[in-house]
Amino acid sequence: MNFLSHYYFERYSRNPELVLGCVLPDLFKNADRDTNVFPQKHEGLFGNNPKIQSIYHGWVRHMETDRYFHNSSFFYGHTHELKVLLTPAIAGTLIRPSFLSHIALELLLDHLLLENKLVHESDFYECLAAADRVMTDRFLRLCGVSDTAFFFTYFNSFMRAHYIGSYRLFDQLTSAMINICRRLWDVQLSSEQLDQITAIITRYASELDGNFLPIFDDIQSHLS
Repeated sequence: MNFLSHYYFERYSRNPELVLGCVLPDLFKNADRDTNVFPQKHEGLFGNNPKIQSIYHGWVRHMETDRYFHNSSFFYGHTHELKVLLTPAIAGTLIRPSFLSHIALELLLDHLLLENKLVHESDFYECLAAADRVMTDRFLRLCGVSDTAFFFTYFNSFMRAHYIGSYRLFDQLTSAMINICRRLWDVQLSSEQLDQITAIITRYASELDGNFLPIFDDIQSHLS
């Protein structure tokens, strides 16, 4: 799941460190996809510090959410359908259709949460801004990250950009999908290919709207 989908489960929380923790695995991976951290291996180092414990709790909930989502029939069914639809649009490129369909589904869920006013990006960013950065730095260092500067450089850029709200627009979803692909492959798509992808996800969002909340309910019951 993407940022807003993870935030959905913490949207009523007044604990900014918990909210940061629930998206921290993706923020960290975006900052440096070649560095991995495993907080579960360092749990004994977190002590009784409530803010560090909240970050860790959010991290664990993120991992549980992704594990449940990626093994659900909802995920398998919709990524298969999107793969069939999107494959012709990326013919001749290095992009793997299964990867693109995965990204498309997750971004479409964020889009639908925004469109149905189930979350708002301003609340999300407000929570992240309120999170204790000193404790975030300490959490990462306790997890074995000796130099955290690269993470905060990315995090500052992420906070300045405030791009999540642009997911209301389908052409911006397409741009986000391709930008994610460019982290793995050197690809350039024609305007026709981009338009084709935008048309596909626009139609698919209409089909998904009204039928996507059960997966969130299932995950919520699992987390509870």
